[in-house]
Amino acid sequence: MIFMVVGLLMLIGAVIGGLYFWGIDPLAKLGITAPMMNKEPAAPPPPPPVFVDFGLLIVPVIQDREVKKQAEMIVRLQVDPKDKEIVAKNLPRLQNAYLAEMITYLGLTVKEGQPLDVPAIRRRLTMTAEKTLGGVYVKDVAIENPNLK
Repeated sequence: MIFMVVGLLMLIGAVIGGLYFWGIDPLAKLGITAPMMNKEPAAPPPPPPVFVDFGLLIVPVIQDREVKKQAEMIVRLQVDPKDKEIVAKNLPRLQNAYLAEMITYLGLTVKEGQPLDVPAIRRRLTMTAEKTLGGVYVKDVAIENPNLK
């Protein structure tokens, strides 16, 4: 008896699955709709981030009055689309400010045998951009290929 009930349930499941496979919704035919079909359409995805390419930043690491090492990194600035032109026009000012800040910071923090502290450098460059441009035009700084030679 129990085998007959289980067999009948499996047959019903197979029929419903087959109908779904062939594009027929058996529940819609009976007037039952799934709650997910009544949902509002999803919000459009946010626009992709906009970057201003800063280029290669090469910083001499000065310790004990001599150049001990050299730090290299590719820097990209994440900005709002409306602020892209303002940041692009001020790249020479940002280059000067970034170089001065990184010479001071890396001269104090770089230790022998340790890699660059990329999250700290990102925060420093973001704060320097805010000071230099006089507002929050740069949302984030992307650092690619940090290298200490």
